Amino acid sequence: MKYLMFTIATLVLLTACKPKKQAVVLEEDGLGVMSEMLVGDDNFIEINKDYVGPANGDPFSINAVEVKGDSLYVSVQYSGGCQTHSFKMISNGNFLKSLPPQLPLYLEHKSNGDNCRALKMETLVYDIKPLRSTQTKKVKIFVNDDKEKMVEYSWK
Repeated sequence: MKYLMFTIATLVLLTACKPKKQAVVLEEDGLGVMSEMLVGDDNFIEINKDYVGPANGDPFSINAVEVKGDSLYVSVQYSGGCQTHSFKMISNGNFLKSLPPQLPLYLEHKSNGDNCRALKMETLVYDIKPLRSTQTKKVKIFVNDDKEKMVEYSWK
C-alpha cells in the first residue's frame, strides 16, 4: 500500500512539472524496474501493458534500425508530402526470455489523411535509456516483429 501511495504521489509531482503533452510512467518488468518513461512526445517510447501490436495505422517501411549511445535511430519511408505525419513508438514492456533479453517495440504511423504521393524518408530518434534492466547490461531490440533488423543496446 505504501508503494502504491508513493508511486501515485511521485507521478502527480513529476507530471505537474512537465508540459501537459507528457506524462511520467513508472513501469516494472520481470527483470527489474524499467524506470521512468516520458510518454506522449515523439522522442519517447510509450509503455502500455495491454498493447498487442500495431492496429490500423497508415503504411510505411522501416529501412534501418540503429543504436547510437542511448538513442534508437529508426529510418522510415512513406508516401505523403501534403500533411504532417506522426509516428509513435510503443512497447508492452514484456521482455522475451533469452540471453540477452529481447524487447519488441512497435512503431505506428499516422498520415493525418495525407493522399499526396511524394516518397518521404525520415529518421526518428528515441531515447532508450529507460529500457535498461537491473538484471543485465544489454538488451536486444527489434521493431514491428522484424528480427532481421534487431539491434543490441548495452550500457555500463
